[in-house]
Amino acid sequence: MKRLLFFLCVSALLLGCNPDVPLTDTELMYKYVNDWTYQNMTNLYYWNTTLPAAQNTHINPADYFETLKYKDDRFSAIFESYQDILNQLNGVSAAEIGFEFQLYLESQSNNNVIGIVTYVKHGTPAEVLGIKRGDIFRRINGVQITTANYSTVVNYLFDSSASSEITIATYQNGTFTNMKMVTVTKAVNYKEDPIYMDTVYTVQNKKVGYLVYNFFTNDPGDLSLKYDLELNTVIGQFKQQNISELIVDLRYNHGGMITSAVHLASMLVPNLTANKVFSYTEYNKNLTDYFNSSEFKNKYNYNPFATYFATTIDITNPPTASYPVQNVGNSLQRIFFLTGKGTASASEMVINGLKPFLPCVLIGDTTVGKNVGSTLVYDDQNTKNQWAILPIILKYFNKDHQSDFTKGFAPNYVLEDDYSHLLGDTGEVLLSKAISQISGLSGVSAKSTPVKRVLLKTAVDFKPVKDVLFIKNKAVDSYYIQKRK
Repeated sequence: MKRLLFFLCVSALLLGCNPDVPLTDTELMYKYVNDWTYQNMTNLYYWNTTLPAAQNTHINPADYFETLKYKDDRFSAIFESYQDILNQLNGVSAAEIGFEFQLYLESQSNNNVIGIVTYVKHGTPAEVLGIKRGDIFRRINGVQITTANYSTVVNYLFDSSASSEITIATYQNGTFTNMKMVTVTKAVNYKEDPIYMDTVYTVQNKKVGYLVYNFFTNDPGDLSLKYDLELNTVIGQFKQQNISELIVDLRYNHGGMITSAVHLASMLVPNLTANKVFSYTEYNKNLTDYFNSSEFKNKYNYNPFATYFATTIDITNPPTASYPVQNVGNSLQRIFFLTGKGTASASEMVINGLKPFLPCVLIGDTTVGKNVGSTLVYDDQNTKNQWAILPIILKYFNKDHQSDFTKGFAPNYVLEDDYSHLLGDTGEVLLSKAISQISGLSGVSAKSTPVKRVLLKTAVDFKPVKDVLFIKNKAVDSYYIQKRK
C-alpha cells in the first residue's frame, strides 16, 4: 500500500497535481491511453520531431491528442472505439440511414439549413422508399435544421436508433415548401459496395466506360478482396466492350485503402508491368532507419520506399489465389476524373500516380489536397483500452517525385454539382461535360441553372473517419512489432 501511495504521489507531482489527491480510476486510464499514444506517435508520426514533452497525461485522450499534432497536420485523428473505425474503413455500418447528403444554408436571410441527397445506397430501405438524388429535406425527427442545431439534429441519422423521420421539401420560385414526412428504417450491419455504378455509353461510335467509385476498400473486412476483384471484373468488361474513353467519378470519394488505390491505378495505367513505379514513400527517421537496416533487409525482400503497379490481385486469406489484373490503359489516350470538394486521399493518390503516364482531365471542383497517409494503431495488449489513433506516418510522391497538391487538384473544367439528374444520366452536369469533351459537341444542359448555395457540411463530416489514405503492410507491421518487443 505504501508503494502504491508513493507511486500515485510521484505521478501527481510529475503531472503538476496536488500530491494529496490521488488520480481517479478514469484519470489513471486516461494516463495509460495517453502514454500509449505518445509512445506510438514518437515511433510512427511523420512529424515526430515536433512532438512536445509529455505532460498532463491524465486528461481526456481526445484533448491530449490535439496537443501532439503538428501545426500543419489536418488529418491525424483519435477515436474511442477502434472497432467502429475498422468497420467504417471497410464500409460496414451498424445502423445505415441509406443515403449520403450535403448540408447547405437555406438562405442568406435566415439560419435554416437544408439537406440535399447526393446518392442513395443500393439495397437499403431508403432506396425502397423511393428517396433519390436531389431530394431536399429540412426537418429530422420533426426538428427544423438550423445553423445552431445541425450538429446535434443531423446526428439522429447516424445514431443507433432503428429509424429516423425526415421531412421532404420542394423548392420553387425561391420558396421551400414542406411536403411529406417519411420514416426511414436504418439498414442493420449494412455493407456498402464501393462500386456504385458502371456502364458503357456509345458516343459518336466511341465506347465510353463510366465508373462511379465511392470509396477505396478491399472487402468488408473478411480478407476476401471481394471489392477489388469486383472492380477487376468491371474493368475487364470495359475491356471486352473495347472502350476507348473512360470517365471515373470520384466526386464523393473521400479515400480509403492504399492497396485498393494501387489496384485501380494498375487497371488504368498504359503498358502495365510489375516494375513500373506507382508511388514513392517518405517516412520519419525512425521508420526510414529501420527499413534501411540489415535486420529488415535480411527478413524481407521488399522495398517499403516504392510502390509498384500490380499485375495480379493476390488473396492471402485461405484459400489463397491470384488473379491477373484487367487493364485498359493501352486503349486510353486520357482519363476523365469527376471530382468534388470532398475528393481526397486515395482518390488523389490515383490521380497523382497516373499523371506521369497519361493525361488526366478533371471536371468538377477542387479536391481536398491530401498527399499524406495514415495507419490505424490500436492496443491489442490491453483489452480495457478501446482507443485507436490514426496518425499521419508517410508522405507520397508519384514516379516523377511530384507531391505538390496540398491545396488540392484544380479541375480543368470547374462545374458545380447541381443534383438535377441522377448519377449516370448523360444530362447530369459533370458527366455531360465529359461526354461533350469526347464528342466535341456542346454538353446537355441541366434542367435548371444551379442555385448558388453556401455548403456547410457533408454526410462524411458526421462520421468518425474522413479523407483517409490508409496503409497496412508488412513493413509498418514489422516495425510496430519490433518496437513492442
